[in-house]
Amino acid sequence: MVSNEPGPLSIQKKIGQLLMPRIDFSEPHSLSHAKELVQKNYIGGFIVFGGSMEVVRDSTEQLQNLSEFPLFFGCDAERGLGQKLSGSTLFPFAMSLGAIGDEELVYRQAGIISREMLYSGLNLIFAPVIDVNRNAENPIISIRSYGDDPYLVSKLGNAFIKGSQDNGIMSCAKHFPGHGNTEIDSHISLPNITQTREDFYKFDLVPFMEAIRSGVSSIMIAHLYVPEICKNGFPTTISSEVIRDLLIHGLGFDGLVITDSFRMGAITEYGKEENVARLAISSGCDIILDPREPLELMEGLRTLVDDGTLPLPLLDSAFLRVINIKRKWLNKKIDSAKDHESGTELSEEIARRSVCVIRGGSLKSKRVRIFVFDVTQDTRDLSVPFISRVSEYCKDCEVIRTKPSQVEISFPSISSKEIGIICLVYTSVGAWQGYFKLPDSFRKMLNLIGEMDCEKILVSFGSPYVVNRIIGFDTVICAFDKLDVCQLAVSDVLLGRLEPQGNLPVLLN
Repeated sequence: MVSNEPGPLSIQKKIGQLLMPRIDFSEPHSLSHAKELVQKNYIGGFIVFGGSMEVVRDSTEQLQNLSEFPLFFGCDAERGLGQKLSGSTLFPFAMSLGAIGDEELVYRQAGIISREMLYSGLNLIFAPVIDVNRNAENPIISIRSYGDDPYLVSKLGNAFIKGSQDNGIMSCAKHFPGHGNTEIDSHISLPNITQTREDFYKFDLVPFMEAIRSGVSSIMIAHLYVPEICKNGFPTTISSEVIRDLLIHGLGFDGLVITDSFRMGAITEYGKEENVARLAISSGCDIILDPREPLELMEGLRTLVDDGTLPLPLLDSAFLRVINIKRKWLNKKIDSAKDHESGTELSEEIARRSVCVIRGGSLKSKRVRIFVFDVTQDTRDLSVPFISRVSEYCKDCEVIRTKPSQVEISFPSISSKEIGIICLVYTSVGAWQGYFKLPDSFRKMLNLIGEMDCEKILVSFGSPYVVNRIIGFDTVICAFDKLDVCQLAVSDVLLGRLEPQGNLPVLLN
């Protein structure tokens, strides 16, 4: 690294420090482009996608050595670094930890994620998700949340914050002021939350207030429209009422304020990127995350500073907060060795402790028909781990894979009460995807199966809300991820080899 102290504080350097564009190591020339941004444009850091731990480790070291200022390297690793980088650990979705409710387990998980990040040269995790998921139709938070109880979310969120920051990684609580009561994916368009101000204080703001008391180093602002706490009609990202008045002055947050991605549909519709970024900085944001065109944005912001549209004191204030946070966090010498607790073992422990039996119990039938309802559009046959384990017990196991386009269902070889039916439902959440709930065709098929006169078992891998309004099943089980470890855990519960321990962290109808 060239120097921890800035040279002459040019406008270009100040603007550069407020931007965190993406670097995607799965794309060619990504490193050379990043080097140019660092050397010529004094960029403040990067949000990292793709690559292996070793490639990212080598690349981040090169970039840090080229930079006049320490660089942020952030990552959306809320489920583990394996969410973005190969060769690292992937954990079940956060709702699995909500079903367990064990702070020590969350602390351990955050420690493993942090040590893998440190080894890879990363220093900022965009986690935990402390949104209180109170809407069953939420397409983008759902199982990324610990649950619908603000106090459970606060407890586990704080354990994650402590686990990451104790291990030298900056934590970023998200998505302020609360993305849990939406029915629109903000990657696509702007969600409108019509709940009262009192409800925000009773539910959504509770985990953020607790995170601030716990010393969280940064908070991410959601792209939302919340008229009850933002009377000027702006999205939260560019609202001084939400950021400066509520978060900074009202709740006393003095850390780094980071926007959500500037590539998301909820914010791109608000005009030129430099004008939206200017409004965000003027409202109290310090970092513009994932801009679409970083070079054009820098030029646009420079013009706005030159003509006085973006006042220089506002730019100076944000720049100094960024530099002070970097001095506090990015100059620490932390052991980055990988010889710590196994992430694979902890992932399996989370999976086995989180299985929730809503009703029923073990599988009784020795002959089964397994229906697979996959909403995730995964190219793999997700059911293989579950079916392989159950086939060890059942002498007759037939698999029927359904498609959302089907208008009716046939029931091959089912003619006896001695045959049991197991229905596996796979859902998930993901930006721009929309595979979090059942299509009507699947729901109709499941309710038809529920009317059959035999043992019937329904298993949800993903959103627990999919079991709402499906009747007639003797046994209903919820896990919260499609990972192999989750499927093996559920199969062991069904076969009587594992005692279920999870408590559902959300209310079902």
